[in-house]
Amino acid sequence: MGFLDAIRRRGKPRTPQDADALALRHLTRRGADLTRARHILHFLYFADEGDARAAAAVADQASWTVSVTAPGERVAEWSVRAEGDRVVNPVTVAAFRAWFERLAEDHRGEYDGWEAAAKP
Repeated sequence: MGFLDAIRRRGKPRTPQDADALALRHLTRRGADLTRARHILHFLYFADEGDARAAAAVADQASWTVSVTAPGERVAEWSVRAEGDRVVNPVTVAAFRAWFERLAEDHRGEYDGWEAAAKP
């Protein structure tokens, strides 16, 4: 059963933590060794350019590679993408989520989750 099939069968995850657990199960099923660092992306959205750039600067200082994208046809808000190579497991994902949720909140934005490569 694929990732989307699991969501269809069980319904949408009820909490962000449920979504994180589902993503980690999916990575494991695809053969991911969760003890090895892999490429991970985090997504944040902001109504204001200044807030987006301020949040991006904080993420950059925390050793994430950051890009800021202006609103466009597909996304109506300023988007910040933070990426890097990190170990992804239940403990680190919970810490990443807490940190990025706080970052978004501190700059009047929204954290929209993460995705990670199955292979390092």
